[in-house]
Amino acid sequence: MSKRLDKLTALIPECELLADVGCDHGYVGIAALRYKRAQKVLFVDVSAQSLAKARANCPEELRERADFICRDGLGDISADCVVIAGMGGLEIISILRDAKYLPRTLVLQPNRNAPEVREYISAFYRICYDRIVADGKFYNMIVAERADGGMELTELQRQFGSSDLLEPTDDFVLYLKCEKAKLIKILDGCNDAKVQCRLALVEQAIAAVGGIK
Repeated sequence: MSKRLDKLTALIPECELLADVGCDHGYVGIAALRYKRAQKVLFVDVSAQSLAKARANCPEELRERADFICRDGLGDISADCVVIAGMGGLEIISILRDAKYLPRTLVLQPNRNAPEVREYISAFYRICYDRIVADGKFYNMIVAERADGGMELTELQRQFGSSDLLEPTDDFVLYLKCEKAKLIKILDGCNDAKVQCRLALVEQAIAAVGGIK
């Protein structure tokens, strides 16, 4: 598996029932079974073709601990932990909003709109892990636990995640460098207010982690 998928699997806590929503090829759920992160995995995907791919990839010896469900989102599924990875943040929010039961633990990897995801889940969850992982591209990885009252986020935490701001990794520092360079290049050709605002936030994040070389 890729660094991204290895990291996602490692973030899954030991649980009885894991739902891998939008499972596609099923690699994360299969790894969770193989390494006993979960006793049972529900592989969920709206695409019957993707679900067939996940079933084919799942080794025979693990299939008694796996169920394959063709549906859109969680619906009435009740699982200890839910992993949703590789889709847009607004889609992730929609899946959680439409779910009848919210799990104890969320493991999320939004491809876009990570700040909106953080803002939405912070009403019901405490975010305990929130980092950038570099694997060809930069990926946000978020783990959250159900908590009464959720948590309050500063704007910097909403934008960049609290874990990296507290203890920046090399991947996060690289992300800030690349993001700043990209925004400066855009501003060389235009004077866009949204880009200027984003650059100001990136520079605040750089200052918060003690600057970058």
